[in-house]
Amino acid sequence: MYSLSRVFIVICFMLNLAFFPPAYGQSLEVLEQKLASITDPAEQLEFLLSYQEDSEGFDRQQQAKYWFLLGNHQERNEQLDRAVASYTQAITLEQARHQGPSVLQVESLLERSYARYLQTYDTRLYCPDRKQALEMARQLNQSKLLVKVLVRYAFCFKDFNADLSRGLALLDEAIAIATNNQLSPREHAMIYNASGLLYQNYNVYEKSYDFLNKAYQQWASVNDYQDMFNMQFTLVNTAINMKRFDLAGKHVDTLFYLAKSQKQFKDFIFFSHFCAGTLALAQGKFKESVAQLLLALEQRDKTGEVYFVRLTYEYLVISYFRLGKFIEAEQQLMDYQSAFPEYQTESLEILAIKEFLAGNYSAAMEQFYLRLDQEVEQRRDFVLRSTSTTASLFNVNITELDNKILQQDLQINALQFDKEQEQKRNAYLFLLLVSFLAFALVLLSWHLLRTRKIFRHRAQTDHLTRIANRRHSFETGQHMLNQAVSLNHPMSLIVFDIDHFKQVNDSLGHETGDQAIVQVVEKSKECLRKQDHLGRIGGEEFLLLLPGTRQGKAVEIAERIRAKVATARVGVEPDIIDLTVSLGVVCAREEKNLQDLINRGDKALYQAKAGGRNQVVSA
Repeated sequence: MYSLSRVFIVICFMLNLAFFPPAYGQSLEVLEQKLASITDPAEQLEFLLSYQEDSEGFDRQQQAKYWFLLGNHQERNEQLDRAVASYTQAITLEQARHQGPSVLQVESLLERSYARYLQTYDTRLYCPDRKQALEMARQLNQSKLLVKVLVRYAFCFKDFNADLSRGLALLDEAIAIATNNQLSPREHAMIYNASGLLYQNYNVYEKSYDFLNKAYQQWASVNDYQDMFNMQFTLVNTAINMKRFDLAGKHVDTLFYLAKSQKQFKDFIFFSHFCAGTLALAQGKFKESVAQLLLALEQRDKTGEVYFVRLTYEYLVISYFRLGKFIEAEQQLMDYQSAFPEYQTESLEILAIKEFLAGNYSAAMEQFYLRLDQEVEQRRDFVLRSTSTTASLFNVNITELDNKILQQDLQINALQFDKEQEQKRNAYLFLLLVSFLAFALVLLSWHLLRTRKIFRHRAQTDHLTRIANRRHSFETGQHMLNQAVSLNHPMSLIVFDIDHFKQVNDSLGHETGDQAIVQVVEKSKECLRKQDHLGRIGGEEFLLLLPGTRQGKAVEIAERIRAKVATARVGVEPDIIDLTVSLGVVCAREEKNLQDLINRGDKALYQAKAGGRNQVVSA
């Protein structure tokens, strides 16, 4: 039985064919004009497919353009395998027609790379196309196209173990081309933003700040207020990470100015107060942070960013606690739990405060020590990573550093030789110097311990959703599987992704797409148990590990997630989209490799997609 929506699509398609029947022998231009009259993506794809046989009558250039156009619409309808095949056909036809590179070849390679990116998120699989596209674009000598390819290829070096200097060299070349050819501010902003994000991935915040600020200036030159506000928001947090509170304060002032002057953006005032409170908290100005965060909460209904609303509550609890206002802190905790009754915070600091206010001082101290250990580890990891990155970028001379340490040792020895002449004075200076060095070493050790935990957490966490990233999920999953095999315990996993996510990005923008991803994560977490592990393994794809769980129970959990997500919506009236997910459930049998188990889950997920989406399929 066809659903009503499917019947409606078929009827519309038939009516469209009645008014615009395939006219064999007509040019691609006529086809594109008729295609523009259709608005539904599924109908557009059906219409293009109806011209597949007719396209054989086109000349070879139009055939290549037809396959490129077909690949675009297959990609939009999440038919990624077919899209890759169509782009490949376009490339083959264009190569046979055109001796040497062409714009269509470059565009087809970029789009095929993007489809493979959505399929795999593996730079080894989608970056060769971008490399080839860059080689062709250099020969074509079209500045705007070359800048586009350079920026795309630069992101192939975004991972920490990649060659950062190569990615930055590509972006330097892009900005030189954009400047020499007087390209629009939007192209400049795109390059600067990519540079800032690349540096930020490597925790080089000073450089990241400079480029993000340049991107803001470009957006400001064309009065793109949404991107201007987003850049200022990012700059506040970057300046705080740099401990440049003076700069962060200026950016907060700019946020308030934009919120006041651009009242059509309803959530600007919420985020302005939120950033002001965050900055005050970072500076230890707890009274000011309380005032700003309370003002932010008054505006919480103006934003759909639930994550930042929860963060506002948590920062407010911490600020009251640091002021010694335990009654107010406890009241905010109650308000927090009332506003989000099913959410369990992962903040060790909030958990410690909660135990303290309940009179469980031993448990509170345990949580505080865990938080301290976490911060020490993150800071140590940050220092190690920043040092490695700085060394690779600026060729730090380690020998020179060793010589400085050696010189310090020689100075200490000189003081010891002078001890015979000024025994009392030099002995005091020597003890003072040793004490200072010991204290410095203690501080350094403490600092390294704190930074190690911070950095490890960042390396394991997805920056958007605050859940485990792909690498950490795979490592955790393999460990769970090994343990299940050795103990002969059951283990299940669920692979799921957001239905029609490309449509959300195309119709509502990537920011709304990010909101959709965050909403799906929050809805899913409401259905999890303490031992379950949720991770983001792709753009809109997630992996849920269920240790000690048989297949039947896993299916129940998957159904709860599916139903919970189906209550979520994104967008602003009248452009609101209901969110749904498709889920594949699998229980370990004889697998010893997690990837084998995930592959079975992927097959079940594909069956759920093929069956109409918004459903659970058990392998």
